[in-house]
Amino acid sequence: MAKKTKPRFATIREALDLPVLSELRLSPEGELLAFVRAVRRPGEKTRGTSIWSVTPYGAKTRPLTQGVEDGQPQWSPDGQTLAFTRKVDRDRPPQVFLLPREGGEPSRLGELETAPESLRYTPDGKRLSFLAPQPDDAKTKRRKEKGEDARRFVLDDRPKRLWMMSADAGKPKAVSPESVAVWEYAWLPDGRKAAVLFTDEPRVDSLMMRPKLGVLDLGSSEVTTLSDQFRWIGQLRVSPDGRQVTVLGGTRDNAFATEAWAVDLSQGLVVRLTPEIVGAAVTAEWLPDSSGLVLMVAEGTTTVLCTVRLDSPGKLQRVATGLPVALDGLQVSRDGQTVFALAQSLDQGQEVWRSSLEPTTATRLTQESASVSKFRLGRTQLVRWPSEGGLEIEGLVTLPPGYRHGQRYPTVLMIHGGPHGRFRQDLGLIPRQLLAAEGYVVLAPNPRGSQGYGAAFGGANVQDWGDGDFKDLMAGVDLLIGSGIADPERLAVYGASYGGYLTSWSITQTNRFKAAICGCGLTDLFSFHGQTDITPSFLELYLGAAPYDEPEAYRSRSAMTFVTKATTPTLIWHGEQDVRVPIAQSYELYWGLRHAGVETELVIYPREGHGLGEVPHQQDLFERTVQWLKAHV
Repeated sequence: MAKKTKPRFATIREALDLPVLSELRLSPEGELLAFVRAVRRPGEKTRGTSIWSVTPYGAKTRPLTQGVEDGQPQWSPDGQTLAFTRKVDRDRPPQVFLLPREGGEPSRLGELETAPESLRYTPDGKRLSFLAPQPDDAKTKRRKEKGEDARRFVLDDRPKRLWMMSADAGKPKAVSPESVAVWEYAWLPDGRKAAVLFTDEPRVDSLMMRPKLGVLDLGSSEVTTLSDQFRWIGQLRVSPDGRQVTVLGGTRDNAFATEAWAVDLSQGLVVRLTPEIVGAAVTAEWLPDSSGLVLMVAEGTTTVLCTVRLDSPGKLQRVATGLPVALDGLQVSRDGQTVFALAQSLDQGQEVWRSSLEPTTATRLTQESASVSKFRLGRTQLVRWPSEGGLEIEGLVTLPPGYRHGQRYPTVLMIHGGPHGRFRQDLGLIPRQLLAAEGYVVLAPNPRGSQGYGAAFGGANVQDWGDGDFKDLMAGVDLLIGSGIADPERLAVYGASYGGYLTSWSITQTNRFKAAICGCGLTDLFSFHGQTDITPSFLELYLGAAPYDEPEAYRSRSAMTFVTKATTPTLIWHGEQDVRVPIAQSYELYWGLRHAGVETELVIYPREGHGLGEVPHQQDLFERTVQWLKAHV
């Protein structure tokens, strides 16, 4: 009899070696699931991506492609061909390839000069479509080769357009007007029209706050607006009968109401499918008979599946209750009886799962994260506590493996980004479990402003950054101290993006933390307003005015205003190419802390944007984090 291996702590390298799954796609006849599998490549900076498959019955997974950077898998309507994109040259954009269902070598389709996004087949299967900006013409190319490449800020930004190309051969042709930016699209069944999510300006800020829902007519190349009442919307889906289009998001009156909306394509009538939803609708797929939707709903730290019918708005029915509670992808079978999802839990990594819509036990179809069973994990539990204004706050507490009741431990307060993000009941191997393995208690709260608790909670930090949300966090820390878990003399705070904002804010408001790790954080809201790619609407939505009209509203909520009060040793990190929170924000914090005599380091990661994508950088950051915590906590 084989000796059972004793569980051990995972290393950062082992954690980074776990595959990451995405882009789940069910073939039209329902007999094969394709998905993108990203894995660490020895000696390479980035993860390699290839397309794999598994049957709905859980047979062994197998690779469909062998590319280094393959993605965007799309089945042809007859299920006989898989289209996908592949990066074949570092200096060229990804290209479109076609793979026969029976296997063999994929064939390249045409030559693209700009990177394709949202690859799709048209309903008749004769053409492929995608989004991409207009490439340079020959004259512009020659001019740029001479160094004549000056461009006007904003004015020369190029919108994404909808393109089509023959599935046999041919040159791509733009079919949407050059005057609008198309961000999402979905074909109507006849293939002559497409529902589109578009804006008048090609900026992310416009997509967030001034999106329009419309219909593109291929015959006239004109876009007709159906509605401009939405805010922060996405997940555009056309019903199988072609009569309705749905989107998920908020409205002009309430940008934080992440709900499901149906719009009649002939009359433009808008129906609110999820009024008074407690959580947030984050993913949707139509039922095959067009009677309603299967919704993935964020409810606090869990994610659940529900159905909602067009003729019964507001009546959500829980389905597929046997699935793990951290869900990502979603596909619905052709008969509408089965769902497939990418799912994970507190003690299981990400896998492909199958479940009936009826309450039943779900079936795991893959074993991509089987190595997790070898790791010794800390116990994670859900905790709640009261905070200012009568709000109840939720959070996850991960205890070190071997935790002893009554013993106090060094504790890391981890703050998510967004601020409309959330922590959920997933594996959380990096960094939550790895920090627990180093002997730290990790508190991961969802303060006011987080997603998954309804519109009122999601907007509860409007004109209140650094006050109510900060108090929510401190009340959570106090809960752990009062419970005899956290050592009040050994506390640290860790966050990135908006979490970086609250980290930098925290060290200027209290001296109770012995160490801080601040990643790509907003430190000076006045200067940030003019630097980010989501100007002007993002901060003006949250702070209630422009900084030029109400400068005090920005300065009174900026860490830099109070930086001379800081005493906490702070490790700062930032991606050098970040356009969402430009690196100048971290420069300001670094020099401010230096001026205040606070021990600080700023680590800059080349080539990185808002977050770290290169595996060596991810490993370096975790190792630096552990060293910083050990030195100061």
